[in-house]
Amino acid sequence: MNSAIVTIGDELLGGYTIDSNATWIGRKLIDIGVRTIWKSTVPDQKNEIVNALSIATEKADVVICTGGLGPTRDDVTRDAYCEFTGAELEMDEQYLKELSARFERRGVDMPESNQSQGLVPDMGSVIPNPKGSARGLSCSIDGTWICILPGVPAEMKVMMEESILPELGQMSTNDLFVTNIRTTGVMESKLHDILNSVMVGSPVSISFLPGFSGVDLRLTSEDKTLVKELSRQVYDLAGKYIYAEDWKTLEESVGDCLREKSLTIALAESCTGGLLGDRMTNIPGSSDYFLGSVVCYSNEAKMNLMGVRKETLESFGSVSEEVAAEMAAGAREKFNADIGVSITGVAGPNGGTKEKPVGYTCFGLDDGIKPFSRSVTFYRDRRFNKELSAQTALNSVRLRIAGQI
Repeated sequence: MNSAIVTIGDELLGGYTIDSNATWIGRKLIDIGVRTIWKSTVPDQKNEIVNALSIATEKADVVICTGGLGPTRDDVTRDAYCEFTGAELEMDEQYLKELSARFERRGVDMPESNQSQGLVPDMGSVIPNPKGSARGLSCSIDGTWICILPGVPAEMKVMMEESILPELGQMSTNDLFVTNIRTTGVMESKLHDILNSVMVGSPVSISFLPGFSGVDLRLTSEDKTLVKELSRQVYDLAGKYIYAEDWKTLEESVGDCLREKSLTIALAESCTGGLLGDRMTNIPGSSDYFLGSVVCYSNEAKMNLMGVRKETLESFGSVSEEVAAEMAAGAREKFNADIGVSITGVAGPNGGTKEKPVGYTCFGLDDGIKPFSRSVTFYRDRRFNKELSAQTALNSVRLRIAGQI
């Protein structure tokens, strides 16, 4: 079964909003054996949406379209759907009452513009929206299933997971087996060289999906045994870089490792400004192992809050492995944690020197047994440096628990 994705919005084309919907949808579809073979992003213009739907239905068995179902004047997807299918809009009075009651419970009057969200086509069916007011639409035209969903990611995702994906899973006749292996701490080119011996001549489709914080490997075949065998070989060759499968995040994987070993962790962050703590606490149940974090940006904070010695700062500088080591030890001791982790670096774009250029970052890990510190030089982009620093620190925890550092 093949799919096409259409995302709608001037904000996507103008670069104001990243099109994360298409990425997420494509991943979810391939996981159930549905290949996405075409994708388009169009503006909030009815004729462009109709044209995109026309092309998409010619190419695919299922079309997923997101965006343009809100209450404002530029939300024209509903009208485009009607023009394309020949449907007429009619008011769903019962839903309008329910929508009005929602606003009343929030203590506000429903804006006049929201009444448009009570309109539904007289052809096809409505997809419920548990998290918002814009319901989705679906119908089948000449054997192609068209699904129209809102563009708000949280709403789109829950509607896909509760209504679309279960039905698609039953409809799909493809015996397509997919394994997604996630790696970090290794460049795509190096990973390619490591795995070259098992990739050459393999009947399994192998895709390298690089991101700034790691490389995903996607193995795809109609033969489940072949996928399993290649996956085993990948683990044999590149296991130390692999932290999870499917779409599990590094922070989820580290959290599982900490919980499994009954370990607790505390953080001392400087250049990341709390980003590492944010990632760790985004995981439900992180209170099982996460005790706390201190953002000690200034030298005074490093000394007063983390116990970094003034002599260490004067001798080695605030961005140094020596300071990172004392920050990690301070975090472990202050929170009475099993593991203390620290980050201090030159995030940029200013502040670098010849010895410590922009992107130079130091990491510390202290478990009371074998303290560890290292330094890495990243890029000149401040946000990238912060993200990569958090990723590197998380990976250090994973490697320590696995006994690899």
